Amino acid sequence: MKQKGREIEAFGGLMDTLIKGNAKIQTHYAYVTEVDWEAKTATVKGLLDDLEFYDVRLGLGALYVKPIVGSKCLIGLILNNDAQTFLIDAEELEEFNWTTGQSNMVIKPEGFVIKKANENLKAVLNDFITEVSKIIVIQGVTINVAALTAIKQRLNTILTD
Repeated sequence: MKQKGREIEAFGGLMDTLIKGNAKIQTHYAYVTEVDWEAKTATVKGLLDDLEFYDVRLGLGALYVKPIVGSKCLIGLILNNDAQTFLIDAEELEEFNWTTGQSNMVIKPEGFVIKKANENLKAVLNDFITEVSKIIVIQGVTINVAALTAIKQRLNTILTD
């Protein structure tokens, strides 16, 4: 009798796997109506059916993307559950935030922020250029402070705080 119970349990497990394996992955094209960047969620509305999806996840921890309100997007449903949605991609992004360990990279229209722990690449490079500009050469050609300052200004248009 115990053997038949295990066989039925195994059969049930196989059926469950088969059913889940045959479930189609659901996706929806939508547009972003609202973004809650603190909660890392958005509200989107279906392009074809105006169906609203709330609390659409904008990431899981290592990578978050902040879509621009009004932009088109593609969302997926976790286990085809309308209440468990996540952003797959968006037409336009306001911010891209990627973290691994103590390293963090943020991409915004204004530029890039690259950090590791408490260090910021922009600050380190600016400090380096400032210190190099202080070098006084006694013999030979001195440092071109104007050129270094121009490089620093160019750098600051790419890297932001």
